[in-house]
Amino acid sequence: MSGVRSALMSTANPSPPTFGLSRLVQRATGLVVDGVRAVAFWTAALLPLALIAGLFAGVLEQHLGTVGAALLVNVVAAVVGHGHSPN
Repeated sequence: MSGVRSALMSTANPSPPTFGLSRLVQRATGLVVDGVRAVAFWTAALLPLALIAGLFAGVLEQHLGTVGAALLVNVVAAVVGHGHSPN
């Protein structure tokens, strides 16, 4: 009976061990994601101020393509940075 019991126990799939490198990669990935999210948040918050200043100064009137690209960047930054919480 003990042979059957040990055979059953040896076929179980244990959960894979968590190695230090795996944790390091997860932590580094989390830091990069948090950094990108923070930069996107602040870009979405401050880019409209720069656009308004450029429009009042008359600089952007000649570069409507640049204004459109900046608005697109602002929308993407708002989506990416949505989850950021400035502390």
